[in-house]
Amino acid sequence: MYDTVMPMHEGRGLPQFVLREIDLPDLRNWEVNSQHYLVLKVEMIGKRNRKDMEAPKSDREKIEADFQVLSIKPLGDEPVDAKKLERQDFEKVLAKAKSGAYNE
Repeated sequence: MYDTVMPMHEGRGLPQFVLREIDLPDLRNWEVNSQHYLVLKVEMIGKRNRKDMEAPKSDREKIEADFQVLSIKPLGDEPVDAKKLERQDFEKVLAKAKSGAYNE
C-alpha cells in the first residue's frame, strides 16, 4: 500500500530529491515505495539567515543552507565509518588518475 505520510520536521515536509541510475545503479532493482538508507557526501555551498515574513514567527530567522551532493552510496549490511568511505573515494580517484581518465 502506498504510504502517504510525509517525513516531517518541525511541522514541515523534508526536502525531496531525484537520483538517476548513473548516480546510484542500485535503484534499478528497487521497488517503488521501498525504503533504503543512503550515505551522502555533501559540500555546503551556501548559507543564509532566512527572514521569511510569511513563515510562523518561530521560523522567521532560521539558518538555511545549500548543499552539493558529491557522492552517494547505498548502505548495505556492512558497518560503515567515515574513514572507510574516504578511503574508498581516494582509491577511486587514484584509479582514475592511473588509468589516465582525468586527461580526457
